[in-house]
Amino acid sequence: MTEQDVASIPLDQLDIISARTYGEHGYPHAAWARLRREAPVCYMQPPGYRPFWAVTKHADIIEVSTQPEKFRSAGRFILFPDAEMSGPTLEEDPPLRMLVNMDPPEHRLYRKLVSGWFTPRAIARLERRLVELTNEIFTSLGPPGEWVECDFVRDVAALQPLRMITEILGIPREREQFVLRVTNENFGIEDPEFQRPGETREDRLGFLSEAFAYLEEVTQDRRKNPREDLSTVLALATIDGKPVPQFELFSMYFLIMVAGHDTTRNSISGGLLALLEHPGEFAKLRANPSLIETGADEIVRWTTPVIHFSRTAVVDYELRGQRIRKGDSVALFYPSANRDEEVFADPFVFRLDRDPNPHLGFGVGEHFCLGAHLARLDIKVFFREFARRIDAVELAGPVERLHASFVGGPKRMPVRLRFKPN
Repeated sequence: MTEQDVASIPLDQLDIISARTYGEHGYPHAAWARLRREAPVCYMQPPGYRPFWAVTKHADIIEVSTQPEKFRSAGRFILFPDAEMSGPTLEEDPPLRMLVNMDPPEHRLYRKLVSGWFTPRAIARLERRLVELTNEIFTSLGPPGEWVECDFVRDVAALQPLRMITEILGIPREREQFVLRVTNENFGIEDPEFQRPGETREDRLGFLSEAFAYLEEVTQDRRKNPREDLSTVLALATIDGKPVPQFELFSMYFLIMVAGHDTTRNSISGGLLALLEHPGEFAKLRANPSLIETGADEIVRWTTPVIHFSRTAVVDYELRGQRIRKGDSVALFYPSANRDEEVFADPFVFRLDRDPNPHLGFGVGEHFCLGAHLARLDIKVFFREFARRIDAVELAGPVERLHASFVGGPKRMPVRLRFKPN
């Protein structure tokens, strides 16, 4: 919707949460812009959802995110329709206990189990392999010098981060389509295309049962046959000298398996779309591929795949003059923060050399993205190699977007491309 469209709608009725809106119209930047101007902390009561405070300013999201003792992540960590399925809601009874819905000090204990695998030094060692994987994907598309049509999301953007995270975990190549399907069903749970049939939680969340069965198989194997991979680290992990409980162990494994590539896929596909929509920036990148060193963060700012997380107020709290009561839900809208006019010069301009770039695309505070360094390297390697090898690329049809209000981005993006002759 345009600014003119949203101008006549009452502030608390602006649609910034329905999956259908995101799928059919993309991110509601006009609505967020109005909220930032007129009601940056706004109480919303959309049909089908429990009420929440929408927080749309950069500074306010930082204020909430850096006070976990006042705003907890456990409980309602995403906004989900109450009537989406029968039985306890996903908010009341989350099917997973992951880092994203844990609070300190527990969160720090679990994060420490795997954080060593995602430090800048550890990730830097993966660059050569990432270059190999990226060029392997490009080569598989077709002969250099010939036009090729493909779905950029499925055939290109999804594969590089997927193959990197599965190699880190030690998941064999023949299981990558299983991982991809489970990921699509998880993040696409609001999208009719990816939803499983049925009305109960058990029906709709059947992909979790399949994933847990596979993770049980992997865990038992690594305990008997340890390897130099992250699956072994998880299988043998202990907290206070005791094995990690199975539910928390599988939840952490699942989070790394799916979140370790899905959001990066969305950044890569959304990044190419941004370059096609801004041919001047694309020309600069092709002339100077090293521009991706700053450009990777601009791509994350521009695309912001994680749309929101929710917190629950532990105490009464005043934010920009609004009285948030203990127990209220507070939704943090990161794409809005990344267009905040008080933080970014020309926030609606895509500029690969933007520096500094204090975006919140990876979150902030306790829950800053564990895989941020890996995501940056994925994006940098991908676009550096793409800029070096591509001869021509163009859209070959309409872009379809995921029907989702939690993690968003292109679902299909048909392109015609041609790589340079050898």
